[in-house]
Amino acid sequence: MLKLRDVYELAVEAGIRADLRPKEEIDRLLDGERRKWEKMEAGDKARFDKDRLTNPFADCRILHGDPETEVKGALVGIDIGPGEVLLADRLRQTGKTIDLIISHHPAGRALAGLGNVMGVQADLWSQHGVPIAQAEGLLGPRAKEVALSVGAANHNRAVDAARLLDFPFMCIHTPGDNCVVNFLNEKLKSTKPYLLGDILEMLLEVEEYSRYASQVAAPTIVVGSKESRAGEVFVDMTGGTSGPRDIYEIVAKSSSVSTLLCMHVSQEHKKAIEKQHLNCIVAPHMPSDTLGLNLVFDHCETKGEISFVECSGFCRVRRN
Repeated sequence: MLKLRDVYELAVEAGIRADLRPKEEIDRLLDGERRKWEKMEAGDKARFDKDRLTNPFADCRILHGDPETEVKGALVGIDIGPGEVLLADRLRQTGKTIDLIISHHPAGRALAGLGNVMGVQADLWSQHGVPIAQAEGLLGPRAKEVALSVGAANHNRAVDAARLLDFPFMCIHTPGDNCVVNFLNEKLKSTKPYLLGDILEMLLEVEEYSRYASQVAAPTIVVGSKESRAGEVFVDMTGGTSGPRDIYEIVAKSSSVSTLLCMHVSQEHKKAIEKQHLNCIVAPHMPSDTLGLNLVFDHCETKGEISFVECSGFCRVRRN
């Protein structure tokens, strides 16, 4: 029988296993947090989020509930707000087994920590030839911008609803996104797409993208054409949220990347990509997030059975 603690720890484990950074870099970051904690005064230690000592993903947290709670069934959505918590309560009244609510996108303290996970973007760009100093120099101001933007949010709306109705509640963000990046990189290695059209075909072979393509949104070329040659593809789907748009000039000058494969792209980012004559494909946000959660849940189910009630854009697809 899985417990809430198990689901949380397995999600973190899946995220670390799929992380493209070397394990030594993740260990270095965790060691840094431990050194900070050891030097703190008693009052600061009492307020410190101790999950930071073992979990490198600030946007993956248990937000409410006893970690020893047994979990037979979970309500899962890409976004969870008070409405979804009320839905869980209503479904529980009709006999559905819902011991846990899981959101992909962060809430509560995990939303407040979103800017802290953006550092991975610098590591990923550096793996494609961008000097780490330039990547970090551009990313730092963008991370501060994100931290300021989420600082004004009402972080605990969904958390408070879960607390009042006594639902354990957690979010799994970067671990899921890491799993998507790893999965798509492996697909690219095995299929070796030559044209952008080949990448679209590759994506539509994945059930999550195929389902959404027939209902809501299909993978789309936003810069380039089906006949454009793909070249080296950078899968840009992890690191909390969109990075700095100025990065594309450095990418064009310092790396061999020709095509960006993203979950979403703003008009400002699209213009910056066009200016540097790079290709861009959007593999839509909702199926990409769904794929990431499914890969995490596949890992969880290697340790125990759990049933899932799908809501808020999520659909369960098993690969184990």
